[in-house]
Amino acid sequence: MFAVLAVLLFFAEHAVSQLPAHLLLENEVGKWPFYMRGKGKYRWVLTKRARENGLSYVGSNERLRAVLDRAMQGKPIKVAAIGGSITAGQGAVDAPNWPQYVLNYLQDELGEKVVSLANGAVGGTLSAYMSVCHNMHIPKDSDIIFVEYSVNDWHNPTPAFQNNVRRPFERLLRKLLNYPKRPAVVMMHQYIWYQAYPFEGSFWNNAEREFQEFAMYYQIPTVSIKACCYHLLANNTVGFDTRKQRYRKANDLKEIAYYYDAVHPDGRTGARVSAELVMHLMQRTMDDLTANKLSPEDGEVVAAPIPPPMIPNNRESVSDKCFIGNIFVGVVTNKDGFEWVNESKSMRPKFGFVATKPGSVLDMMVDTRATAASTAANQKDVLVEVAYLRSYEHMGQASITCVSGCKCQESTLEGHHEEQNSQLHLHHFYASQHSNCTIQVKVLDKTKSGEHKVKIAGIMVSEEEGQHDGIRNNLAVEYVHDISTRSKDNTFEVNNHA
Repeated sequence: MFAVLAVLLFFAEHAVSQLPAHLLLENEVGKWPFYMRGKGKYRWVLTKRARENGLSYVGSNERLRAVLDRAMQGKPIKVAAIGGSITAGQGAVDAPNWPQYVLNYLQDELGEKVVSLANGAVGGTLSAYMSVCHNMHIPKDSDIIFVEYSVNDWHNPTPAFQNNVRRPFERLLRKLLNYPKRPAVVMMHQYIWYQAYPFEGSFWNNAEREFQEFAMYYQIPTVSIKACCYHLLANNTVGFDTRKQRYRKANDLKEIAYYYDAVHPDGRTGARVSAELVMHLMQRTMDDLTANKLSPEDGEVVAAPIPPPMIPNNRESVSDKCFIGNIFVGVVTNKDGFEWVNESKSMRPKFGFVATKPGSVLDMMVDTRATAASTAANQKDVLVEVAYLRSYEHMGQASITCVSGCKCQESTLEGHHEEQNSQLHLHHFYASQHSNCTIQVKVLDKTKSGEHKVKIAGIMVSEEEGQHDGIRNNLAVEYVHDISTRSKDNTFEVNNHA
């Protein structure tokens, strides 16, 4: 009863916004501005006041100043985006997703040949996955990287920060900040009204709070839907209406509902508003550069080493840990009886190393060192995950052994199952740490199907030593593996899905 009363009291208190809607929206309430392209032609949904409210942390912003200074001189820059299904574009059914809106704006203002975008976001993934597999999703020569995990990562993991949710998130940030071109990392905080905790529409309880600690520690610019637009959502202002989701009546609720479904902002409303916060940050920085030219001191800040981890002893790994798709080919050192083939019967590629005869051998060499801080005296084994095909026909078994550099207990990979499907799965085992760990897959005589086919599609190494869950997201690994083989640089790009 107390919980119900608390919810009723909450909505009674929030029935009227702290600010009238006309102070937050450029157009008359109820008239959504038409989306226009072209230099200086964009029509804002949000007022400058609302956009400024959405900049939850900016700081001195040297990295973004340095990147946009180059772009304003006509020098090409690469923008990348990672995150979950919101960033990947789910919900944007008849309008751009938010990274595409940002790209359109930057290309209109700076030139189509100046700015390019790589969207490496994958629905249903956590930052822990991306921390291991960032090399599969982000070009190493990126200049700006957008990071969106506030709704995918668990809100209140314990103990605070020293847990398997926040630790990999910090390591991901550290890796991105150390990319070769010292990119500007920007955090995007999304907000899902229907999944707020402890009750629908509550404000205070999600991962954004703890992510802000990282933003301040590493001086990472951050934009926030809650900071910008919470009261518009609470008041069900036109374009921010949370009472109905657009998919229920797609035409009737166009430019009225903020969300397309229970999770994803609609492309015409929520995605556009999200983009406007980033676009405002970009324009604000360019305006600042016009008034205050890039200085040698700015360059010193950009080049300076990042601070030690905020979470004690949370060092990032010293090498890439994720090898799927075409990148996997590069870690194979011997393929006696295995061949790299595409087994797809559709437009979606299905590459992998395939063998059908017992005794066939595939050797893979990877770096299994967990962190730069590990020493021989205190090292623990790390989790290794091999992506392999399981199917209801033709499949056999293979042994997994460590044959050089590292040590591991021999294990058996079983490719046959009774379910009428064929999917990649992840085989887990632990190996000792070594810079050149050679792992061997050998096709066995044993079989449950009467045949001996074994297909290997990738290998991933944990960045954190000791016992833990690992990626354990075989569907995401299969999706990324398949789609990444379509790209020129072997990274995953969501627009290659079609």
